[in-house]
Amino acid sequence: PANPRVVQVEMTIHEKEIEVEPGVFMWAFAFNNTVPGPLIVVHEGDYVELTLKNDSKNQLIHNIDFHASTGALGGGELTNIAPGQEVVLRFKAIKPGIHIYHCAPGGAMIPWHLVHGMNGAMLVIPKEGIKDKNGNKLTYDKAYYIGEQDFYLPKDEKGEYKRYESAGESMADDREVMDKLIPTHIVFGERKGAYTGENALTAKVGETVMLYH
Repeated sequence: PANPRVVQVEMTIHEKEIEVEPGVFMWAFAFNNTVPGPLIVVHEGDYVELTLKNDSKNQLIHNIDFHASTGALGGGELTNIAPGQEVVLRFKAIKPGIHIYHCAPGGAMIPWHLVHGMNGAMLVIPKEGIKDKNGNKLTYDKAYYIGEQDFYLPKDEKGEYKRYESAGESMADDREVMDKLIPTHIVFGERKGAYTGENALTAKVGETVMLYH
């Protein structure tokens, strides 16, 4: 665009149980009910105006930290909200590239929220457009956005995965697994096989495909 715009985005945080693989469950913290959260696309110089809502059915405090932003921990210090609350944040997108955003409530809660799927990405398109390594304008026929997740799911004394009644109930057990730094699952999306079958990433012969990972 010739002039900067105000790009308005609304996201609601949901705490929901997901099935990582058949019979294996985890409470995910999801922006707009998806893992990863939605890809937000703006141009360099645009203003991003986010309305962030914490669903009233949730149990935990959440916020958002944009790596595309600077100051106030990427907005994390300004967006802590309890269930049922909402907040509006505006910042100028001055850093071209693709940047993660995630929940960052502080301390041990940061990695715990991250590995429960609470992350997404923002694409800030450079003013001159996206170019290849030789400086030529880059065009593509379709784009796919993929989030890779590492999950740390606790097991019981019999070696079977545990299931919990609520989002906060598993934290102590989760941390024990997380501290060993060995994920039980590494997946694309929120579960095994998320991009297979009917959800497979497709292209026609000769098409150029952009992957935002």
